[in-house]
Amino acid sequence: MTRSADVVVVGAGIVGASIAYQLARRGASVVALDKGRGPAEGSTGASSSICRCRYTYPEVVRLAFHGQTAYGNWAEFTGLAEPRSGLERVGVLWMMGEDSDKVEADADKLRSQGVEAENLGPGDVNDLFPALSTCAEPFDLTGEEEHQCREGAAFLFESNGGYADPVSANQDLIEATRARGGEVLFDSRVTGVIEESGRVAGVLLADGEEISAGLTVNAAGPWCNQLNALAGLDLSWTLTPTRVQTVYRTWPKGLGPLPVGADSSTGIYFRPESRGSQVLVGSVLPEDEEEVVADPDDFKRVPDADFTEMKLAALHHRVPDLEARGMPTGIAGLYTINREDVHPVVGPTGLEGFWVANGFSGHGFKLAPAIGSMIAQEVTGEQGDFDTDVPMSFFGVDREPIQVAVKHVLA
Repeated sequence: MTRSADVVVVGAGIVGASIAYQLARRGASVVALDKGRGPAEGSTGASSSICRCRYTYPEVVRLAFHGQTAYGNWAEFTGLAEPRSGLERVGVLWMMGEDSDKVEADADKLRSQGVEAENLGPGDVNDLFPALSTCAEPFDLTGEEEHQCREGAAFLFESNGGYADPVSANQDLIEATRARGGEVLFDSRVTGVIEESGRVAGVLLADGEEISAGLTVNAAGPWCNQLNALAGLDLSWTLTPTRVQTVYRTWPKGLGPLPVGADSSTGIYFRPESRGSQVLVGSVLPEDEEEVVADPDDFKRVPDADFTEMKLAALHHRVPDLEARGMPTGIAGLYTINREDVHPVVGPTGLEGFWVANGFSGHGFKLAPAIGSMIAQEVTGEQGDFDTDVPMSFFGVDREPIQVAVKHVLA
């Protein structure tokens, strides 16, 4: 059996589904394929799905802002009357031990790109989030050094930031794509790339079906290297499936509201989970993004005991009144980290008919709607609501590595 489309997208996680939807809403015929049995079985299902805009480069700030705008207007963006997901605007608080001048400069940079940002003092933080300590002194998690708290001077606050439900967002995009005439197929493992006259002309599935297309887009997340190899493509970028861990524990209602937080003094990030009944905790430390996974289908999917212990100890320092009781849970998923510059590579590869959207390095969820827009504008030449103005060349495969001070998720 053979079917055809203008574009075949391999991978229907949040990035692939965003690409498929952005193409379908412009009238392109698109087939999205995923080897999983259903939505969000890959990286998307384990995403912390945080929507924040503080980045080094204004182009990435803008991409994150355009993604956040889509999530914040999710029903309008997807065209669904009752979407499952949407943006929980709890705010994003940066607790980075910075002085007021640095925070004000970064707030100005965000505001210049349309993002609402404030420079908060410790009293402002206490008013908004009474449970949080405003200590800025690095905390020795080994317990070998006695800790003396030192109040932070300034905190950057993105008032319109927050988080979404990643699985529900993925499901919404799939439904929206199908409503616009696109196809999304699960249990559809790609086992070959069809080439005709020196160009990619579609893909071959494990069941023998062929899907012909003028353009094939690799959005396969941690499996991207496998598809690139099937196409005979060497990207010359080091894209490594990398295990990342998150922990959940109960959040008592009496502690009040909780923002998304990035905390350099303890090396964690946190956000509400399960409609505020839990808190999710992860790491912002580079050393926690080093466990390369050889086979994306075979890795430990629960957090390590020592990771859980250390991150909860960090959380208890940030939230002094949080009682140390209850059974924590957690999940481990995969980032596909671009080891050269922790930014994705997007667009034409030099192999005609074959594009990539790979190596998101932990930024995929927040950027996904804008990445879909970027690709769909380039393919169709059409613009629409919620589009980004950042050119695809910014993440081009043939670019030089983007220079960043630190190569981790907060780059």
